[in-house]
Amino acid sequence: MIRKIDAFVKKNLVWLVLLSLIVGFVAGLFYTKGTIRFLKSLIIPSAFLMLWASMIDLKIRKFVESFKFPSQLILGNILALVFAPLLMLPLALFFAKEPRMFAGLMLAGVAPPGGFITYWTMILEANMGLAVSLTLTTFLVSLVWIPYGMKFLVGSKVKVNVGLLFQKILILVVGPFLLAVGTRLLILKQGGEKALEKARPYYHLISSLMALFLVFSGVSMKSRFILAHTSRVLLPAGGAFFYYLLAYPVTYYLVKWVFKMNLNDAIPLVYGTATKNLSIAMGLAAAAFGPLTLLGVVSCMIFQMPLASMWYKVFVKVKQGEKFAMAFEEEAVEIEKEVLKELKEIEERILSLEKERKALQKRKKQLEQRLNSIKGGKK
Repeated sequence: MIRKIDAFVKKNLVWLVLLSLIVGFVAGLFYTKGTIRFLKSLIIPSAFLMLWASMIDLKIRKFVESFKFPSQLILGNILALVFAPLLMLPLALFFAKEPRMFAGLMLAGVAPPGGFITYWTMILEANMGLAVSLTLTTFLVSLVWIPYGMKFLVGSKVKVNVGLLFQKILILVVGPFLLAVGTRLLILKQGGEKALEKARPYYHLISSLMALFLVFSGVSMKSRFILAHTSRVLLPAGGAFFYYLLAYPVTYYLVKWVFKMNLNDAIPLVYGTATKNLSIAMGLAAAAFGPLTLLGVVSCMIFQMPLASMWYKVFVKVKQGEKFAMAFEEEAVEIEKEVLKELKEIEERILSLEKERKALQKRKKQLEQRLNSIKGGKK
């Protein structure tokens, strides 16, 4: 039953986010101050649960594999943590006129990539070792990068308290991460991989439900503000849309044609740049900045999955094209081998015939000499 519910939520996550936005907006119009205070008190526990559940699948033992791909990892970290927010910056400046929503878009851009790297890399049969390593290294780097990155990119418009962000990261990122590692080890110790597979739908569902609750509570606490400033709140969605629209082709061009990486390495790097761990961004937005910043992150949630799915289809076609080219090349090689083999056989036959011709010529010469000898005897 839980597995079916989890599958339904995953399949319809975009629509459920939109439904949470609508229901939260309507409900918030009738809130009292006491209701808003109560919802605020649930923000940090909900974000903690969401992040804890979303991190249980992280495989720390795979971290050693990062040393197998040093150049790809360095490039992947630069693309995911530096290039991505710089791509988001002009879009956020243009579309997000409300400073706190601008901060939300930038927080989504600064955040590390999440589980989407390994998910899409796995189903596209690309470099999984690189995908896992990139997930872990960007996560660890982002623990320090997020506060200073936000200070540098957002500080001129929104007050960014670096110390407070570090505190929230310890509570909402490091805390759930350590608990998730412990939870994973405990499950594996008690029942192995089978137990982990059995538990997976439960913690996936917890993460999804907590994310939907944060969406609901974030919009409901600001319903009256949204009603009074509708255009200022809806415009940032344009920035999120164009970010995802541009991130994939631009990153793919850089990785494949500028840095000359093969497709199996390019896929995790592209998804690592374009997709973000919006759970981390949502948790920090809600706890350190407020509901409007959270709504800026939520606008990215609406477009992240659809654009990721669209590029999955693009990559399938690219891989099929490469396979066709490889198959064509392999067939050409086979044909070349067969032709060369046949030519060799012909050459050997020619040599054999040449030897036979020489032998016949020698025999002819011998017979002529004998005939001449017979004729000379008769005389």
